[in-house]
Formats: sequence, structure tokens, C-alpha cells
Amino acid sequence: MNDIDVKKVEGRKLMNEFILYPWTSGIYENDPAWIPPMIGELKKLFNRKKSYFFEIGEGDFFLAYRNGRAVGRITAHINRLYEDKYDGDTGFFGFYESINSQDVANALFDTAAAWLRKRGKTVIQGPQSFSVYDSVGFETEGCDITPIVGLLHFAPYYKDLAEAYGFTKCIDWSCYLVRDMEDYKPYLEQVKQEYMKGQDIEYKTLQKRDMKKRVREIHKIFNIAWDGNWGHLPLTQRQLDTLYDELKMVAIPELAIFAEDKGTTVGFCISIADANQALRILNGRLYPWRLPRALKAVKEAKKIRTIIMGVLPEYRGRKIDEVFYLKTIETGLAMGYNASDCSLVVETNHKMIGALKHLNAERYKNYRIYEKKIDAP
Repeated sequence: MNDIDVKKVEGRKLMNEFILYPWTSGIYENDPAWIPPMIGELKKLFNRKKSYFFEIGEGDFFLAYRNGRAVGRITAHINRLYEDKYDGDTGFFGFYESINSQDVANALFDTAAAWLRKRGKTVIQGPQSFSVYDSVGFETEGCDITPIVGLLHFAPYYKDLAEAYGFTKCIDWSCYLVRDMEDYKPYLEQVKQEYMKGQDIEYKTLQKRDMKKRVREIHKIFNIAWDGNWGHLPLTQRQLDTLYDELKMVAIPELAIFAEDKGTTVGFCISIADANQALRILNGRLYPWRLPRALKAVKEAKKIRTIIMGVLPEYRGRKIDEVFYLKTIETGLAMGYNASDCSLVVETNHKMIGALKHLNAERYKNYRIYEKKIDAP
């Protein structure tokens, strides 16, 4: 391990090397499941002046070199909102990538642990990049399956490197898929009406003129509804602004559904088309000559993903979430989609998992967050 040199990322040149490492390393060169992230989005996320994260936390970026060649990367970070809500002992690593070398993995994990130890942390947890609502976990199931839009694929040996280092399971987040939505057509309306009987709830879809109002409602309901869910932290204003900007670009009004009780919004369910084939075409950059093919790929997508959903606690148990799923399937079928994905769902969210079981949703991919006690120096 003495031939491995881990450097803290400082300056634009090293940051570009950090960002581009998944491409330049060749790790995913022959991996059909890898979807290249957008480089511009990563630059914003890592920008200490513009990123939502650096308002609520701190962190550093590291690159590992062997014989002058980059062989891996990692971040170490702490989240002040997490400390206020949960504990002051836990710190995080994220954005991990490396060649298949235990020595490289050990050097990177040691570096992140040492960084956290200096800040008084006794537990290292990850990958979390930078929160549970960003990319989390190494794939432990479905490593050969291309992820749905918004999720990432990692080299399948990462979990082995982490476990060999001494990391153990913290918690699992899973992806669920309703395949062949056509199968639901014969009884879709009947089941939906049965669930809606006696609800006195009105379901509305998004009107683009109401986007700002609806995003504020999402913010309020999400922060209340998800409180108590594993690792939940309230969305900050900057995260909300980012959500607004993203929804403006990708929202499909018919698949953004809101539940209202006497004019008050009490729940929402937002689904988008799976754009990952388009991202594969773009390969990280918005080159104009790639855009027509990418847009065509989005239009040809046959799968939708429910990216965010929430129902106020006092309205739970009234089948609102089940109606959301059924309305999403009904609308998706009418728009030409044939599969509906709900990701990610934490293993402790028994209510949502139960609702998905009623739809015969298949768990097809699993992401695991690991943790390890930080050894004393």
C-alpha cells in the first residue's frame, strides 16, 4: 500500500480529474449497465459556493494515485442537519470509484476515516453522496440491470472491497417495478373506485402555471410526511430551488398528481419518464449534435419512475397512496408506457412496501449503505 498516494483535491485541474475519473479510468468501458452522469450537474454539486450541501455541511475530495496514475476517488463529509437531528458521531463517505484493488480501497477508506476522526466522528457510513436523497449505497442485487433515471450504477466489486475493509450492512434501499402494466387494464378502474369509495378526496394533475405553488406544497408535505423515515432530513430552500428547476424541465403534468381535501393539498405523487437511455447518448455533455437522438430516446421511453411521493400523516390509511399508484399506471398506459418504477424505498418503510406488494411490484435492484466504527489512531 506504500505505493499509493492519496491527494486532497484542490484547484480546478484536480477537481476536473475527480469528476472525469469514471470515464478516464476505463472502469465502465465494457459495462452496459453504466449510465454516465451529467458533468455540468456534478460541477454544480461540488461547487462550494453553489451546492446546497455546503450550506449544511463540509467535506473534502480525494484522489488516489499509483505510479502517477489516478486509481480511485472518494469524498469524506459531515452534515450539520444530520448531527442536529440524529447524532454527532457519524460521518460519511461518498462518490467512491476505484479500480479493483483492495490496497487502493483501503487507502481511500483510511483517508476518509482519518478525515472524519479529526472532526470527532466515531462511525463512518456510506456511500451517501451527499444525503439519502442523492445517490446512496453500493448495489448488492441487480448489478447487471441498468438503473432507472436518477439512480446510478457502480462497479459490482465495490461491495466486496467495502466488506473486505470491514464495513457491514447499515440499511438497504430497493427498487420496485410494476411490469406489463397492460395486465392491470381489465380491473384498474374497478380497484381504483373501490379504494376511492368514501374518501372525499379530489385528485388533480399539475397545471404548469401552478408550478411554484405546487413545489411549495411538495416541500411542506414531504418534510412532514417523511419525518421518521430512516435518515430523513428536511429539504432546504436551495434543494427546493433545485427541485423546482428540475421539475420545470422533466415534469409530465399528467403524471404529477395531487390529492386535495376541500381545496387543501394533503398528498402528492410525481413520476417522470425514464431518461437514462438519453443520458447514455449524451455521455455526460450537452453536445448539440447529440441532443436530437437524446430527445428521441426520451420520447421512446417505455418506463416511468415515481421519484417522490408523500401523504400527510393524518391522511394515512385512507388508500391515498394506492390510488396514486393506480392513477399513475392508468395515465401511464394511456400515454404509451408499459412499466412503472418506484425507487428508492428504504427497507423500514413497511407501509410503502405493503402498497407495492398489492400491485405485484418486483424488487429488482438493491442498494446497501454500509457502516464501520472508526478505529482510534
